[in-house]
Amino acid sequence: MKNSLIPAAAALALFAMTLAAAPPTIPAKNYKLSGNPTAAMTVEVYTDYECPSCRNLYMQVLPNLTAEYVATGKVQLLHRDFPLDMHKFTRIATKYANAAGQMGKYDLVAKQIFATQSEWAPDGKVDIAVAKVLTAAEMTKIREIVKSDTHLDDTVTADLAQGGKDAVNQTPTLIIVRNGKRTKIDGFLPYPVLKSYIDQLLSK
Repeated sequence: MKNSLIPAAAALALFAMTLAAAPPTIPAKNYKLSGNPTAAMTVEVYTDYECPSCRNLYMQVLPNLTAEYVATGKVQLLHRDFPLDMHKFTRIATKYANAAGQMGKYDLVAKQIFATQSEWAPDGKVDIAVAKVLTAAEMTKIREIVKSDTHLDDTVTADLAQGGKDAVNQTPTLIIVRNGKRTKIDGFLPYPVLKSYIDQLLSK
């Protein structure tokens, strides 16, 4: 985009909604949370692994956000699962990502699931896609967690509950948390627009 300030203003007017301040539900030692815990801002991202727009956000926007803001300590990033009923295999994809999270492989596996969305979404063969980036031993552990861990979906339950509080009704949805305020932005947001908005908030 030639001028990110104008789209940013438009995005705020059309998509952003400030929510009532309330402490978010974030499980302790959450592998979906990254960045400086004392960062001035947190960006919470609600996604569904079968959602094409979520894939675009994850592949096109979040790498830039991570490099420019999360890695530099300015922003904390929190991934939230918001599986939609319309997607048949998103729940199993979520299980694999969160099982990998328990092994310290969340970012790698979540990225792989989104990157190979077109491969597994038609038939639900997430296992094959994930196996391409993990060792055989790691896959054995993940399969066991997916099969047997009765608490694997606890973070999903917490994310869905928080999503209800945040009035999330689509994916992706971003929640910008700054100075106790939670601002909701519906839908895919190009990085230049998000960057402009973040810069405006951090400058205040």
